[in-house]
Amino acid sequence: MAETEAPARARLLGLARAERRDALSELVLEEFRRALMMFGDEELPLDDNYFNLGLTSLRAAEVKQRLEAELGCDLDTSVLFASATVRQVVDYLADVVLPRAAEEVPGKNGAGGSGEARRHLVDDMLRDLYET
Repeated sequence: MAETEAPARARLLGLARAERRDALSELVLEEFRRALMMFGDEELPLDDNYFNLGLTSLRAAEVKQRLEAELGCDLDTSVLFASATVRQVVDYLADVVLPRAAEEVPGKNGAGGSGEARRHLVDDMLRDLYET
């Protein structure tokens, strides 16, 4: 999917590396809160089985569709059922959506050294340096 089709992914990748996982976690939490019809200030435990909290398979499919649209990735349906906690879904999505440090370094693992990859790496390093 093109970046314009995945607004949350673009926002996540625009953050400093240190902030990306927390932002992804909040996005996933918000989708599960919505599916469970919880208010924004209600706490949703990261390690509780969301099906035990009342999530139905239909609502899980809706969460899947919204996350795929927001993040521009395919989310295997089995992940939602095998990984029945928010933390496990965040862990999976972090591996799929958030680039690893080695992937951001031009020339590593076949990254090819594109100018765009270098620019993102430099932007991340500067953000990390000046925002901490």
